[in-house]
Amino acid sequence: MREITERHRADPKCAGCHVRIDPFGMAMERFDAIGRLRPASELKPGDTKGILRDGTEINDIAGLRNHFAGPRREDLLRMLARKLTGYALGRTVMTSDRKLVDEVSKTMTSGGRWSDALLVIVRSEQFRCIRPAASTTAASR
Repeated sequence: MREITERHRADPKCAGCHVRIDPFGMAMERFDAIGRLRPASELKPGDTKGILRDGTEINDIAGLRNHFAGPRREDLLRMLARKLTGYALGRTVMTSDRKLVDEVSKTMTSGGRWSDALLVIVRSEQFRCIRPAASTTAASR
């Protein structure tokens, strides 16, 4: 798999995205497509090592976990806050939602639980004032 992805990254049309995502995939190479642990005999040394664009080396799922729990923790939680907010609102997060995303992110980075982050969202004006889609309104008339 490593040789295939390295050839893929060598193609300039593909490299722009794959240079960013492939190292994370390599770190999870111990698992098959449905999340089962692969037998160690199927892996070659170095199969689970990935090097990020900034030169950071991550090896195996433990290295990936340490990366996201350490230097990239706030970035990960901010992204989760955006995705959680968008999912709860049932739409794309917009510029006007920035304050809400900031509050959800702050709750998560300050050690809050998932339930605390969800409460921030459901108590927000954006969540309480969700309008039905235009097609739903027209159909109900």
